[in-house]
This record gives sequence, structure tokens and C-alpha cells, in this order.
Amino acid sequence: MPAHPLRRGLWLRWIRLGSLMLVLTAALGGLAYVGLGEAYRGYARLQFERLAAQGAIIKGPVEMLLRVGVSLEQFTGFPNLARAMRDADPSLEEIRIIDARGHLLFSEPVARLSQEAGGAPASRARFASPNRRFDVLDDGRSFRVSIPLEDRFHVVGHLELVSPRAAVFQRVTQRFQPIFTALGACILLLAIVLFATQRIWMRRARLWLGLCCGAGFLGMTLVMLLALVDIYSEGLQQGTSGLAHSLARRLNEAARIGLTRSDLRGLDTLLEDYQRSNADLGSLSLIADERVLIQTGASAASPLQEPTQARFEYAIDLELTDGPWNTPVRLEVDAATGALRGRLWRSCRNFLLLFIASGLLGALLLNALALLPRPGVRQQGFERRAVDRLRPLAFFGCFIEGLPLAFLPGYIGALGAQQGHSSGGPPLLAIAFCLSYAFALWPCELYARRMGLKRLLGAALLLSAIPVFSMALTEDLRLLLLLRCLSGLGQGALAGGLQAYLLAVFRPEHPPRGTSLLTSAHHGGLFSGAALGALLGAYLGPRQVFLLSGLAGLLALAYALVLLPPLPPRSRPTPPVLRRSRPPSSLSGLARAWKAPGFHGATLLVGIPTLLIRSGLLSFALPLVLTRRGYDLDRIGQLLAIYALGVMLSHHLLTVLPSGPGRPRRLLQAGMAGTGLGLLALGFVDSLPALGSWLSEEALCALALGLLGLSHGLIHAPLERHLTRSQEGGGEERTSLALHRFISRLGQCLGPMLVSALLLIYPNRFQAFGWLGVMALLLGAGFTWASRRLHGHEVHHA
Repeated sequence: MPAHPLRRGLWLRWIRLGSLMLVLTAALGGLAYVGLGEAYRGYARLQFERLAAQGAIIKGPVEMLLRVGVSLEQFTGFPNLARAMRDADPSLEEIRIIDARGHLLFSEPVARLSQEAGGAPASRARFASPNRRFDVLDDGRSFRVSIPLEDRFHVVGHLELVSPRAAVFQRVTQRFQPIFTALGACILLLAIVLFATQRIWMRRARLWLGLCCGAGFLGMTLVMLLALVDIYSEGLQQGTSGLAHSLARRLNEAARIGLTRSDLRGLDTLLEDYQRSNADLGSLSLIADERVLIQTGASAASPLQEPTQARFEYAIDLELTDGPWNTPVRLEVDAATGALRGRLWRSCRNFLLLFIASGLLGALLLNALALLPRPGVRQQGFERRAVDRLRPLAFFGCFIEGLPLAFLPGYIGALGAQQGHSSGGPPLLAIAFCLSYAFALWPCELYARRMGLKRLLGAALLLSAIPVFSMALTEDLRLLLLLRCLSGLGQGALAGGLQAYLLAVFRPEHPPRGTSLLTSAHHGGLFSGAALGALLGAYLGPRQVFLLSGLAGLLALAYALVLLPPLPPRSRPTPPVLRRSRPPSSLSGLARAWKAPGFHGATLLVGIPTLLIRSGLLSFALPLVLTRRGYDLDRIGQLLAIYALGVMLSHHLLTVLPSGPGRPRRLLQAGMAGTGLGLLALGFVDSLPALGSWLSEEALCALALGLLGLSHGLIHAPLERHLTRSQEGGGEERTSLALHRFISRLGQCLGPMLVSALLLIYPNRFQAFGWLGVMALLLGAGFTWASRRLHGHEVHHA
């Protein structure tokens, strides 16, 4: 008999070790995948610049003829130019010229003319350069860099350079082979360390596992950054070499007809235009016989000085030694100071968010594993263990919605534009989700009595996961609207079910404790979902993120069915599943809750505006505006994650700050003031160029959203304490909170309506959000005035 507990303890130990290794492997594998995606995307864009520089060799002669009246069809020098270019660059698969109607005029190789006579194939994705010098069309098999050809008045055609995607992917994968080896070695080393020291780290699991995982993550991050530096520097060198070959071609043509350097005009303008249109370049210098002929761009040092470690310089010989050019000529390129640093900083931000998200998942797993029974270890009280068991459900409930948050409004808007619908698709889906969420909240206690809490939570998770999973299978806006309604019902039922579980666990005369832990888990899921969903959406596409979101919901469902226990008999003195202090649907109870001092003021002036701003700004307007302004998905996800991080930090601060009478009221005032200031700062983003500020647009957005998150964190828990301060018992408090949640959730449906109306006045401008800040400040002032008589009468619940 005594061997049974020992075997069980060993079995539980292996479960914990295996689960932790799974999380570590997923975290480090995600790091390698994000690094590979960043390298692929960055290297591909540098190759686009290189192809555009090569295309300038053909664009120059073509536009010179177009501007003197020669039609595009009469350009006869295309075969020689294109053939020489393809011979010099094997990665070029095809070069062609297409007129304004999409008809193919010239192609090299010529054998593909008959195959492509109908026009260019449909593109799957599109990338535009920041200065609109060229577009990149991606058909899934190859990249097509499309350069406009203009006469004196308008665009008459496009020059397209086609390069296979496989060339970029193979080059990046080849550079990452050592990374994959280091990844396997790091995972193996961590497994050995965890297995050999499990008796040590299981005593203080958070400390030792945090140090171990942090060291492994930091080591892999450094290795990844070194690989990215190598890839980016190679891409910069290849891009500038394309400019050098283009310039050498033009100077060679001038040399053949006997022109000398003094006869040439416009070279300085050519270099200035190229340097101005390429943000990665700092300066360009044309040097002949060790004398600088032309130098463009600000440079702290002479191009003839020795390169320093902080600069990346390349020198390309132009091979102009024939005819009048009897001296060696070279082009020296100095990469912009912040070019490489900016790309690496972007990758570091993604790595940091991935590390935090992995840490949240690891902490969640440790809490879940700590709830498993261990021989000889005293368990916590049932109430505390019940709250800990609900935290994974709160986390995954918001994680499901956070995964597509960064791209969902833009995705719906793009689908609506393709199908010929108006631009009202994104706000309509947001309103449908909020309405469904609100109407699923109120009857949750009734469902719990009839179905049981475990069945209610299981049904809610299933209803949350299946619609999101199904969104990957359709592009019909009507079906997507129906799926968002179902998803809102599932999320609302999940939130109500979690609250009903807490009400069933705690005594009726005491308010449920642990809601702050659930709120922190909720926003931890939002942080992880927004960060990971944006990265995966940028690398894999929206449909794969929808599938992953549905799988996460099914994983949470399995957790609820297997590890969430039913309530023990000692917590239920009577046969009903939930203890009823007084029916929350009683009209008299609702009337007393509404007439309670300060209830309507706090709900109407603080609760509804907070959820209105969150639903209108974060779930709809901000991702849509950022997408239309050209932000990449990972940058949008970073900004949304900063908001969630601010909420979590604010909740942590509330647990360490001293409490006392009047504290909830003061925190609500501070929260509304911070909300207004954060939105006003967001509204000033459009004014940054006019003000000449050193602060970038993205940095101001991050600061504003961080302040907004901190302010909203100051509102959630203090608002509930403020609403229940004058109630007589637990039943009154629960009725008051239930009524507040229902009214606030109905009010949040106004958020997408109000913000979409503001965006009609200020299309794709942050100024619309500034008016929300003015509204928040005015409502905060109204709450301060309305609650002045309640000062000094608050009751603090321990």
C-alpha cells in the first residue's frame, strides 16, 4: 500500500516536467520562428530595393523616349538591356513591360510571351514601398517588382522584374541552419538541467524556472540577432550594388559616345533622388582618381576615411577604364546610421513580447500544475484553489479573442471592399459581438442552475472556439456576422459562468474574492493573444490564426472538462447548484440596486464610458486606422499588447498600494483623468509633423496606449468596490454588480457606433480619438461632482 503514493508522486513529477519542457520548447521554437520570419521579411524587402535599382537601368531609357513622344510599343532596345541584366543576375526569372491596360508588350525570355499574353497573373498579396517608387506583387510562387513608367503627364505602363520566392527563402534558411542546431542544443541542455535538478527547482519553481528559461531565451536571442545582422548587412550591400551597376551602365554608355566627366549633367540629381527614396542609405559618393566628384546625403565623416564599427560602408568599382574615362571610378555607399539599428530594434521588440507572453503561459502552467494533488503536501483552501483553477479559463477566453484582434477589422474591411460592400462591415461585426456578449451575461445564473457550472463553462468555451475556427473556412460577410454573434454569446457566457462559479464558492454574506486575479489573467490572455496573433498573422495569414484560435479554445475546453472539479458538497448546503441569497432578477432587488447612492453616477459616468472606449477604440477603430496608415501587423500587435500590459501593471500596483476610506473614488477619478489624457495624446499624433517633434508617431501611440491601459486598470476593481460600498449584504452587492455589468455591456455597443461616426468626419486620422479624450475628461469631471456627497462614506471590503 505505501508504494502507491510514491508511484503517484513520481507520475505527477513526470507530468510537471513534461509540461514545462513542452512550454519551453514552444517558447524557444516560437523565438526561432519569429526570427526566421523577421529575417525573411527584412531580407525580402531589401531584395525588392535591389530589383528596383536594377530596374532603373531599363526605366531611364524608356522614359527618355516616352517624354519625347515615342510610344511604349516602339521601344526596341528592351531585349538587349533585359538579356544583359538577366545574365548578370541569375535570380531574375523574367523581365517584362506591360501597358496601362495590362497587356504584355515585351518579355525576356521571349518564350513566355504566348503563355502570359492575357496579362499578369492575379496577385495574392501586395507590398508598396514607403515612397511609392514601386509595388511588389506576390502570387505565392514569385515576387514581381512593378515600377511605373511615365511620360510627361501620366503613367503609361509598368516595368516588372520577377524573382522566385524560393531564392529568398533558401538564402535565409541557409543562414539559419546554425540557429536550428543551437536551438536543439539549448532545448536538450535545458531538459538535462531540469531533470537533474528537479528536487531543487520544484521547491521554488517560479524562481529557478524563471532564471533557467530567461537564460536560455536570452542566449537564443543573442544568437538570433547576430544572424539578423549578417542577413541585413548582406541585403544592404546587395541593394547598393544594384545602384552601382545601374550607374555604371549609364556612364559606360556615355563613355562609348565620347563624353567626358565635364560633359555629364544630372548625376548629382540622380544620386540625390536615389538616396532620398531609400531610407536605408545615409550617403552616396562618386569617387574618381581618389577625388570626390559627387557626394549626396549628410555624413559625419568623409567617404575616404576608414570605416568605423558603427557604420556599414560598401565600395563598388564601376569598371570605367575605356575611352575618356581613363581613371578608376568607384561608388561608395554609407548605410544610414539607424537603418540596421531600426530593423534590429523591431526584431528585439517582437522577441521581448514573445518572451513576456511565454512567461505568462509558463506561470499559468505552473499555477495549474500546483493544483494537482501531491503526496505529503498540504493543499490550499478550496476557495483559493477554485480561483486558481479559473485563471486558465479567463486567460484562454481572452486569448481566443486577442489572437485575431490586430488584423480582424482590416481583414473584414478588405473582404467588404472585394465583395462590393460599403465600409460598414468592421463596425457592424463589432456591434454584433458586443450585443451578443451583453445578452449572454444576464441569464448565466439561470443556466448554471439548470445545466450545472461545469457544463455551462464547457458550452461557453465550445461556443467561443467553434465560430472563430469556422471563420477560416468562409469569406461571406453574412456568415462572418453570424459567427461573430455566436462568438459573442460564447464569450459572454464564459464571463458570466466564471462569475457564477465564484458566487457559488464564496459564502453569500461575503463578496467573492479573487476577481483581481481573474482580471489579470484576462488581460494576460489579451497581451499574449495580441502579440502572438499579430506575428502569426504577418507570417502565416489570417486563416491560420483563426484555426489556431479555435484550437486554443478546444484546449481550454479540455482543461475545463478534465481538471475543473465540480463543487464539493461542503460548499453547497442545499440541493441547488448555486446558493440564492435573493433572486437577482427580482424587480425590487434591481430597483434597490439602481437607487443605491452613487450607483447610476458610477455606471453612467465611468463604467459605460470605459467599456465604450475599449470596444470602440481597441476592438475596432485603432487596428483599422493603423492598418490603413500602412502599419505592419506586428507593430499593431505591439501597440495593443502595450495596452494590456498597462492594465496588468495597474492591477499589480493596486495590490501593493495602501487602502483606506475614499480610495475607490480617488482611483476612479485618476482613472478617468488618465483615460482622457491618453486619448488626447493619441489625438495629437497627426500634429507631430507640424510641431516638428522629435517623438515618432509610433512612440507617441505606445505612450498613449500605455497610459490608457494603466488608467483602465485603475477603474475596474475600484469601480466594483465603489458600487458595493453602501449595500447591506452579499445578495445586495451581487445584484448591484450584476446590474452594473449588464448595463455597461449594453453601453459598450455604442462604442463602435460613436467611433465609426467620428471616423466619417476624420477618416483614418487620430484626431477622432482626441474627441473621445475630451468626452472622458468631461465625464470624469461629472463623476467627481456627482460623488462629492459620498466622500468619506465608502466602506472598504477586505
